[in-house]
Amino acid sequence: MSAENIKKLIRENDNLGNHLGVKLTTVSEGRAWAELKIEKCHLNAAGVCHGASIFALADIALAAASNSYGKVALLTNGNIQVFHATQVGDTLTAKAKEISASRKLAHYRIKVTNAADEQVAVYNATVYKTSTPLPNSD
Repeated sequence: MSAENIKKLIRENDNLGNHLGVKLTTVSEGRAWAELKIEKCHLNAAGVCHGASIFALADIALAAASNSYGKVALLTNGNIQVFHATQVGDTLTAKAKEISASRKLAHYRIKVTNAADEQVAVYNATVYKTSTPLPNSD
């Protein structure tokens, strides 16, 4: 499946990503970048970016990277470490990269940085690779 088709599939079908304002910027086999401009709706009660917003951004980059081979890949395990608070107006970028893969499992590391290129979080995830083709695959 082409990078543009993956971006289109996620843009048209990822309701949470659309609600949050996540934008996929780059997709290639086993890799993807996504961005999120932090707005008031992304903040927690302490006035900083909600961990769930950061997790969702990273998870959407993971979805694009892990499904880039044209088959459905589903999260089986994911954990995130947040290192740096983020404020309204900052833009976060999640860069997903495949670390290793076998026939049924693949492991990804997603680094989240802010506009100053400071690492905000790291998300480590494992996906289960199905044999089911993505909808509208090439």
